[in-house]
Amino acid sequence: MPESILAFMERYQITEQHLWLTLITGAVLVVLLFLSRKPLRNWHQEHQIRRALKRLGVSGLHNIRLPDGLGGEVIIDNLLLATDAILVVDVKRFDGMIFGSDKTDIWTQVINKRSYRFPNPDQHLQIQIGAVRTLLPQVPIRGLHLFTHNARFPKGKPPSVLLLDDVHRQPRRPKLKDIPGNLRSAWEELCTSLP
Repeated sequence: MPESILAFMERYQITEQHLWLTLITGAVLVVLLFLSRKPLRNWHQEHQIRRALKRLGVSGLHNIRLPDGLGGEVIIDNLLLATDAILVVDVKRFDGMIFGSDKTDIWTQVINKRSYRFPNPDQHLQIQIGAVRTLLPQVPIRGLHLFTHNARFPKGKPPSVLLLDDVHRQPRRPKLKDIPGNLRSAWEELCTSLP
């Protein structure tokens, strides 16, 4: 061992066993941090999504099933009571660049120079909105796709797309007193009618 390390160990009364134990512990911590990167990133992303949903609505229902009007069911990620409407929010955990518009049938995701095509998510969103509208025909209902931080829209975002960063720029979370009475009573009716 170099003399400076030996002098340090002698000065602070560190034995060679302590030194090896410290080095091994440090190496194990580095490996654990490296292995837990993805779970930590996923946890952070889910936390950001929950915060964004709270900023969009006063109250929320999550992962609910509604009749689709065709004899089946539709699953809605998030249904929120907002100040001007009931929001159907479909969370999209996409990375990379996204190309699409409300007028195209196919959208494209580009990650590391590879592209992946997927159907325009607005079509499914319209089915979800229709299922809610069937239950609450007199209430304004809007839908949007909430994309995570890792998605970018270099050619512009479609009107139904909201990014997490957009939500966090909103001035404040809506309050129950901001909700019109008819919208609030329709929301309560919806909540009690669900199984």
